[in-house]
Amino acid sequence: MSAGEGLTLDQVRAELERLVSLANTAERPKPTAINPPDHAMPGHEWTVTEQHPHTTRVHAWVIRTVDDPECANTVYVSTPDSTNPGDDFGCMSPIDARRVAMALIAAADRAEHVTARVTRLEDRRAQ
Repeated sequence: MSAGEGLTLDQVRAELERLVSLANTAERPKPTAINPPDHAMPGHEWTVTEQHPHTTRVHAWVIRTVDDPECANTVYVSTPDSTNPGDDFGCMSPIDARRVAMALIAAADRAEHVTARVTRLEDRRAQ
C-alpha cells in the first residue's frame, strides 16, 4: 500500500495546508502595504488574516513599523481582539516582537505534533 492510499480528502487537504504553512514560514513575508509619508503611520505594514473553521468571521492581525525616526525602533501590533482592530495598536521592542514570533512558531509546531500524536524528544525535557 502506498502512502497516499486510504487517505480521506480532508486528510490530504490538511496535509497540504500543513506543507504550505511550512513553506510560508521559510522566507520573510513581503509587506501587505507600504504606507506613504502622509499616512498617520508611514512605513511597512503586514496584515495576517485567519479564518476559524466553525465561523465565517475573518480575524486580522496588523503589524506595522513606522518610518519616523522617533518611532522607528518599535513594532506596532493590532490583534483581532483590539477594541478597534486595525486601528488600535500595542507597541513592543523588536527584541520582544522576535520573542513573541518565535514562541508562536514553537507553539504551532507543538500543536501540530500533538494533533498528529507524534512525541518529540524535546517534549520530554525536564522542566
